[in-house]
Amino acid sequence: MSSDTPARRRPTHRKGRSTLTRESVGRAALEFLGRRGPAELTMRSLAADLGVSPRAVYNYVEDRRDLITLAVELFEADWCPPELDAAPEAWRGGLRAYCDDLRAHYRRHPGMTTLALRENVTMARHPTMLRNVDALIGFFVRVGLPLGDAYRACMETIRAVVGFVELQDGPYDRPPPDLDPAVLEQFPPPWLQPEADLELPYLGRLGELEPTPPDAQFVFTLDVLVNGIAARIPTAGDGD
Repeated sequence: MSSDTPARRRPTHRKGRSTLTRESVGRAALEFLGRRGPAELTMRSLAADLGVSPRAVYNYVEDRRDLITLAVELFEADWCPPELDAAPEAWRGGLRAYCDDLRAHYRRHPGMTTLALRENVTMARHPTMLRNVDALIGFFVRVGLPLGDAYRACMETIRAVVGFVELQDGPYDRPPPDLDPAVLEQFPPPWLQPEADLELPYLGRLGELEPTPPDAQFVFTLDVLVNGIAARIPTAGDGD
């Protein structure tokens, strides 16, 4: 065969259906996790979702652990955060926008952090994720934090956003089957409403206040985060 003959390309469709690749299998798993959760993800259930035999899925992933690791890696690779400007007049607003974008990414793929920990796939360190973490640490260094505090600020930023999505957004975005959505509109929530014979003056008075929607609560969370980080930045007089 001549060297000028173009290499054969694998068809993207066969019998009217797209052919599988390792990435397409991983993305199918990522989408499955968003709809049905990790407890239902098996090689057989994913194969049924794809309309293929389980053996076809095993051609691209070794087992369920490999499948979940691949889904986590794709989740990490998909996030392209906004640029961060460390200038004194810009960093606070930029960090808020960064957190808003990270929150949106996690809301599109709920439960990913819990899944990674539960399934022990902490080795799924995609290069894109590592570069994003390195860039966020560098941002905090440029803002004025010492390297150790910059690392801690990076981790606290991620924890604040991911924790909010898991604990606050999760029930609103995808209420559990046994939870009446009307419960989410109660303030304070039922689990914080004291019994009539229990004297809890502050919890008791919460019912007099207007409930805080998740978006407004997230603004408060970012106020605490950004102001706390700002308080850690050394000033010119520090150490004199």
